Amino acid sequence: MSVNPRRLLLGMLPALGVVAGLAPVSAAAVNVSPLDCAGPNACDIVSVYTTIFWIAMVVLVVVGGLIVFAALRFRRRDDREPSQIHGNTRLELVWTAVPLLIVSFLFLRTTLRMDYVRNGPPPQQTIQVTGIQWAWSFKYPNGKTSFATLTIPAGQVVRLQVTSKDVLHSFWVPRLGGQIYAKPGYQNSGWIEASQPGTYYGQCNELCGLSHWAMTLQVDAVSQTQYQAFLSGALPPGTTAAGEKVSGAAAAAKVNETDELKFQPTTASAKVGDVVEWINTGTAVHNVIFDNRAVPGSESMNEGDTFEIKFTKPGTYSYLCKFHEANNMRGTITVTGG
Repeated sequence: MSVNPRRLLLGMLPALGVVAGLAPVSAAAVNVSPLDCAGPNACDIVSVYTTIFWIAMVVLVVVGGLIVFAALRFRRRDDREPSQIHGNTRLELVWTAVPLLIVSFLFLRTTLRMDYVRNGPPPQQTIQVTGIQWAWSFKYPNGKTSFATLTIPAGQVVRLQVTSKDVLHSFWVPRLGGQIYAKPGYQNSGWIEASQPGTYYGQCNELCGLSHWAMTLQVDAVSQTQYQAFLSGALPPGTTAAGEKVSGAAAAAKVNETDELKFQPTTASAKVGDVVEWINTGTAVHNVIFDNRAVPGSESMNEGDTFEIKFTKPGTYSYLCKFHEANNMRGTITVTGG
């Protein structure tokens, strides 16, 4: 008998998918499995899921076993009509009561954990989260902002106040907690906690436009000392500041941020001590984030907002708009002299 390789491969796809899903995560891969929880919120969700999963497996085995048994035991052997059964009160009560008990248990098991998963223990930090096409903006208790990467202290309950600037988004870091929807004009709340220091990854989980795929998340859980250093704006050890924010100074060079998702010009030059000004000339939200952490970045810039940097060291500095990183909205400044 000949075998069609194409049909054989198509038939194997479901099995291959199961194998891939059960395969261990390699050391080089990014672990985003919600089953590998790294905080009490996510672990509570996993415990509810595990209960439901094993009950479902028991139901599958029992029901599937009964179907197989009935198919084999009562299969048709000849043309005689089988005896007719018109009902069994006890059986009907059992197969009504058992599912009712199972569903009631699952309902209570889930309901009793909903408040904890949603609100959690009293928070030790509250951070404002804003979804914008296509990146995340974070505002910390002292007013500091960051983009795409959220820094939190490990072992502390962090309340997240989540909203959106434009369309529906969804904040989700699977190993730390469940989804929190970001709605324009509305503030949702949720919480996360990382039991151990580390880096945890997530994604906007709501289809939000062409570059939805690029709206990734990173949560850096650090020690309390490192967190306080982050809030204070301290530079990494061995790094010297190469620029400082100024306001109202005369600019030697100006860069426009446009609705074409470009910096114009994309390359500019200045001298040590000069001020470079960025201005948002469009309606989209932009920002200026330097690859070199020695130069401070801007906050979210709406139409008409400006941002000025006075450079104190020569060099070539690359920067980007974090919201439109997927569109390659980048630029460079070459600073001479000094």
